[in-house]
Amino acid sequence: MDKKSLMVRFFLVFLVFSGMPMSSFAQNQNVDALMSKVTSHLQQKFGGPNNASIKVFPPETELNLAPCNKLDISVPGGPSSINGNIRVGVKCLQTNGWTIFLSANVQQKKTYFVAKRQIPYGEILKAEDLVPAQDFPDNIPMDAVLDLRQAVGRSVVEIVGENAPILTRHFSNQSVISNGQAVKVLVQGSGFKITSDGKALGNASAGQFVKIKLNSGQIVIAVAKTQGFAEIVK
Repeated sequence: MDKKSLMVRFFLVFLVFSGMPMSSFAQNQNVDALMSKVTSHLQQKFGGPNNASIKVFPPETELNLAPCNKLDISVPGGPSSINGNIRVGVKCLQTNGWTIFLSANVQQKKTYFVAKRQIPYGEILKAEDLVPAQDFPDNIPMDAVLDLRQAVGRSVVEIVGENAPILTRHFSNQSVISNGQAVKVLVQGSGFKITSDGKALGNASAGQFVKIKLNSGQIVIAVAKTQGFAEIVK
């Protein structure tokens, strides 16, 4: 009998007489495999790699967990409310199971707006001048327009190239309506136009919302258009 076989036999005899269970030498849960399962779960939850960028971080301390084939992975909040760093709960549902939390970073694509054509200096933007685009937050400029209402009706103070992101710095911050100023308000809808007079209850640049107290006493919210003029679209 060779030396290796003798060592194996000696080890088995030692286990029998020492009363030490074989399970004490069972392999621990593979942390890399666990992180991979959490990553797959998050990718599925958030619509796949084309819609979300997922990074799961290893635990800060070494884990000695029993292997588990039945995991329950939970994430706080709904899919649309998550962006940034989160804690993911991982629970083993087997007998004598365990629960841990892993840190992860989720970046979901956001919608922003780009110029459908080149926008010349001084032009007032219309909805048809803009088209939506999607990308991960890290690739979108910090001051990108994420809501059409931030841009429509406002004039640009520089040339905006075709397919370029529409940025808030493209607009003038100069007020066209000042607090206390007399304002004409146009209310228009399907087949009608009504003009009323009122007084501004705040400052607004072109394209921004402003409260206006009409001469009738009614307070309305309108979009500032040009100097002393605002509009309500029904």
